[in-house]
Formats: sequence, C-alpha cells, structure tokens
Amino acid sequence: MKILIFSLVFFITFNSYSQDTVSISQEELENFFLAVDTLEHQDSIKTILIKDLELQILNYKLLSEQDSLLIDFQKQYNTLLEQQINLHLDKLKTTDRWYKKPWIGFIGGITTTILMIRIIDYSLPQ
Repeated sequence: MKILIFSLVFFITFNSYSQDTVSISQEELENFFLAVDTLEHQDSIKTILIKDLELQILNYKLLSEQDSLLIDFQKQYNTLLEQQINLHLDKLKTTDRWYKKPWIGFIGGITTTILMIRIIDYSLPQ
C-alpha cells in the first residue's frame, strides 16, 4: 500500500509542470523596488538611531557611576565633618574651663594676696 501511494505521488509530480515565467507589470516591479529602497533607507536610519541610543545608555551608566562616587564622597565628607566637630567639642571641654581663664586667675591672685596679708597680719613698714 505504501509503495502504491508513493509511486502514485511520484508519477503525479512528474506529470505536473512548473511555470518558468511570471508576468509582472513594470509598474508593480517599480513599486516593489521603491518599497525595497524605502525599507533600506528606514533600516539605515533605525540602525543609526540604535547606535545613538546605545551611546546614550553608556552615557547614563557613566553618569550613574559618577553619581554614586559623588554620594560616597559626600558621605565621607560628612563623617569627617562630624569627627572634626567632635574634636572641637573635646577641645572646648578641656580648654575653656572657668578656672583656666586669665581674668579668673588675676582676680584669684589678688584675693589670695589680700587674704594672706590679713591672715598673717603682715604689715608693710611705715
């Protein structure tokens, strides 16, 4: 049965003929080539657009990397400023004591001298 179907299909294909020529009018042919030229032109424009967009993507990636670097530098700057503020506060705690001010020492020296003269009853020669 298979052989019979195969041979039948085989003979049918030999008996059929192919058409060698196709009649296409000149206007249809020109329209076809015009459409092909238009598609080629659009393809070249889109290729240029794709390259420009890829370049723009690379620029955006570079900008995002620079932004992240700027953010990191700003964080480091903030931590350094905080450390500097803490150092200044520590310096103020140690140097600006009330007893380390010059006018306190001057008044303390004068009162100590007056008290010593009164306590010892030291008198200056007359």
